[in-house]
Order: sequence, then C-alpha cells, then structure tokens
Amino acid sequence: MWGAEIPVAKAAAAPRRAIDRATLPREAIGYAIAFGSVAAALAITRFTWPFFARTPLLLLFVATFAAARFASETAALLSILMAGLGAGFGVPAGSVLVDEPAIILFVGGSFIVNRIVIGRNRAVSALRASEGQFRAAWDNSAFGAALLNERGLVKRINPAMERTLGYPSAAWGGVSFGYFSHPDDQADERTRFAAFIGGGEEWYQREQRYRRADGGTIWCRVTMSATHDGEGGPRTGALMVLEDVTRRRRAEDDLRAWEERYRRLFEQVPIGLFQCSVDGRLLSVNAAFLALIGHESSGAVRGAGIADFIAERDARSSVQDALAAGGRVCAMQTQLQRKDGGRIAAILDVRPVRSADGVVEYLDGTARES
Repeated sequence: MWGAEIPVAKAAAAPRRAIDRATLPREAIGYAIAFGSVAAALAITRFTWPFFARTPLLLLFVATFAAARFASETAALLSILMAGLGAGFGVPAGSVLVDEPAIILFVGGSFIVNRIVIGRNRAVSALRASEGQFRAAWDNSAFGAALLNERGLVKRINPAMERTLGYPSAAWGGVSFGYFSHPDDQADERTRFAAFIGGGEEWYQREQRYRRADGGTIWCRVTMSATHDGEGGPRTGALMVLEDVTRRRRAEDDLRAWEERYRRLFEQVPIGLFQCSVDGRLLSVNAAFLALIGHESSGAVRGAGIADFIAERDARSSVQDALAAGGRVCAMQTQLQRKDGGRIAAILDVRPVRSADGVVEYLDGTARES
C-alpha cells in the first residue's frame, strides 16, 4: 500500500516544481529591482547630501514607486519595509536624522501608492490577457469574421475571412460588406442591415450567396451581432461572421433531386406500391395501387390498414399475424376489396425496412394483379 502511494505523491509534486522553476527567474528579477532601487536611493541621498536635505525621503519614495510598478507585489511591499527601516542610513553622520513621524507618514503614503499602482498593474495585465485571448480567437477562428461600422463599412477582417472569399484584407478596407454579396442579394441585405442597426434584436442570421475572388459563388450562413459603445450604449456597428455552407446546400439540393426522382419512379411503376407503418397503416401509395383498389387519391386511403383491403378473412388474419411477427409477407395469393364493392385477385408482398440497429422503421409492399 505505502509503496503504491509514494510514486503518486511524487507525480503530483512534479508539476509544482516545474511551475516554481518557471517563475523563479521572474521573482528574482522583481526582488532585485525592489531592493536595488531602495539601496540606490539610500546611497544617492547619502552621497549627494545636502542636496536632498529638505526632502531626504524623496528618492526612497521614488524607489518604492518603481518597485510597485516593475517588481512583484510581495517584493514591492518588502521594499516599503526596507525603506522605512533604512531611512536613517541615507542621512550622513552628524546631520539631523529623519524623525519617526516622518517615517510613519512615508510608509503610509508609500503603501497607499503601492496599492494604487498594483491595482493598475492588475487591470493592465487583465486587459492584455483579454486582448491576447481575443486576438487568438480572432486570428485562429475557423469562420470568417469582419468588424463593421454603423454604415456597414468594413473596419477589419480576420484571416479566415480572407480564405473564405479569397480577397486580401486590403480589398476590404472601407468597403461596404455588401459589395462581396451576390448582386441578387445586395438590396435585401442592405435593407436588413439598416433595420438591424436602427434597433431591435441583438443579432440575426440568414443564408445568402457571396462572390469569391476567383469568380465562383458560395453559400454562407451570415450571423450579424450588434456592437455597442459601452454597456447599454448606442450601436456602433456589428460583428459579421460567415460560415461556408455550400457543401451542405449542395447536399440538400442533391437529396431533393433524388427524392423527386424516387417520387416520380414510385408513381410511374406499373405495379402497385405502398409503404406502411409497423402496425400496417398506409403511409403512401402509388397510382397503380390506387387503380387496383378503385380509389382516386392517396388521401382517401392514408391511415387505413393494408389488411383492411384484403377481402378474405383468413388472408386478412395471416397478414396481421405476419406484420405482428416482423412484417414479412411473401407472394400471398389473395383478393383485394375495391371501392365499388368488387374484388380483384392479387399477389401481395411485404418486407420490413430496418434501421442500422435492426429496428423496423416502416414496411415496403407490392400488390400486383394475378
């Protein structure tokens, strides 16, 4: 047990040692700045005396300010303590010493200035980190982005926008964002943007065409988000993000084309075709099936069960049992009930269509006159 725990503890301690090694040089530099500036202030005050006789703590105050500005927070606080304790060493022997109230006032003032400067340093560091994160996200985004002013003129674009449309950033400067849109979409796009800048929703999306530098046309999903002059201030422009959806649009067009071809084939086949749910209720039928049962439209039979059109009771029961057992009926000789009351001899086939995990989704069937 103990032998198994020791390596884990060592492994957990390893990252901490790596962090300490990385921060040690920076901390050492901070302490050197803090203590070096205080020592230099004391030395200059002492060796240039009586030049600083009226303000013997001036250089020490400058030293603690420099430590707060350029050293770490801990080093800056220690520099104040070191300056307060060593203030007397800056005064030559035989001269009037700095009295205790002046040192207390110096330490208090230095501490206040230290807190102000440290707070500013933190704000600047946070701002730099935020700007760095924004720049990283801006430069490495997979989607094209552009900053627009209130008139829709481009102020800045990211590298992904250059790749998306093929135009260099120089071609975008001061140009209306609609310039790169397809001519048929420009008027509607300008109207939509003007209404957006005027107020209302904070963002909107649409899909439209854009012209590439190579002469091609692509479809993009456009997301327009408002930018403000401070929290709750007026709108100063917008952030436009483009996502290339050309492949998806083409896939959808191809799917619609295949569905249309399938629908035409389904309707034109001279054999009766139907699809029904797992409980046997009709979902779709073609014209040949309607002709067999004497109906004029698919709406008249949709929702009815396929067994409802089987005239013989035994055959109807067999079909219902087959559907309940998995949905397969093979070359069943039966008679179908027509709308006009007559019957027609037919051969019925039904097979289940299953999903990838084996679940029956629907049933395909054929009915042909025998």
